[in-house]
Amino acid sequence: MNQPILSVSDLRVSYRTQGGLLPALDGVSFSLAQGEALGLVGESGAGKSSMALALMRLLPRNVGLLDGRAELEGRDLLGMSDEAFRRDVRWRKMAMVFQGAQEAFNPVLRVGDQIAEPLLVLGGASKGEARREAVRLLEVVRLPAEVYQRYPHELSGGMKQRAVMAMALVLKPQLLLLDEPTSALDVTVQAQIMDQLKELKRDMGLSIIFITHDVAIASDLCDRLAVMYAGKLAEVGPADAVLLRPQHPYTRLLLASLPRLHQDAPPQFIPGSPPDLRAPPSGCRFHPRCPQAFARCPLEEPGLIQVGEGHDSRCWLAEVRP
Repeated sequence: MNQPILSVSDLRVSYRTQGGLLPALDGVSFSLAQGEALGLVGESGAGKSSMALALMRLLPRNVGLLDGRAELEGRDLLGMSDEAFRRDVRWRKMAMVFQGAQEAFNPVLRVGDQIAEPLLVLGGASKGEARREAVRLLEVVRLPAEVYQRYPHELSGGMKQRAVMAMALVLKPQLLLLDEPTSALDVTVQAQIMDQLKELKRDMGLSIIFITHDVAIASDLCDRLAVMYAGKLAEVGPADAVLLRPQHPYTRLLLASLPRLHQDAPPQFIPGSPPDLRAPPSGCRFHPRCPQAFARCPLEEPGLIQVGEGHDSRCWLAEVRP
């Protein structure tokens, strides 16, 4: 693996609620190499979006705890001042494509002007230079130049998603965070967007964190997969290893929930519901739903246990498997 561009260590995020502090991330650690795509997968509420918002320093006002360390090219993202982060990191080194492309746009401004704006405000470009670069980026994401003059409501869902990608790439960041970028699109447009992301990764050397609940979508792009459950990493490893040799029962159930084209067996469902993280289960957080739970599971919480090269599982079964 190349030297990591991003290193996250023991990241913790909790939100203030009427019922007390609600942990969204509880000691998450991982690294991302230059040019690598990491898929963060899991059910809603697992902490995936909180991870991206914490890295971008865009967490909502009701954050009650933000702790741990996140370094981008050796720079402490959480420790630097707001001004330094805005000036040196956000959109220059790291950008984000948010879930719901329509909400990312100002509805009364033309699409091209919104793509060009960071070049004017942060990049020091002239209006002509910013316009030319915005048109070039529209072409990079396979949109015609005339989209520059359109308003967001005049674009289809897939076109809006591509335009948001162009907006995120305008200052040439090295790391791109994508939060469910295909969830509102039909399968044909999803495939087009995924092909576009693979081209951008290859041609621009982008590092990518791809957040999704859909393991199948993530497997099309990502070099590694990190399966999240209840604010923790349940399993992380090379995509092929996680998909073909899943070691955590939750990962197996996620994969079993996918429809299969060449099998008669129907998709399975995951029993139960994710826990209330204000009062999480003792021991392993997945044990109330786990079909393979045994006596140790509710008593002790496992750490990440190595099960292969670069492949870890947060499950006591990993210790007893040959």
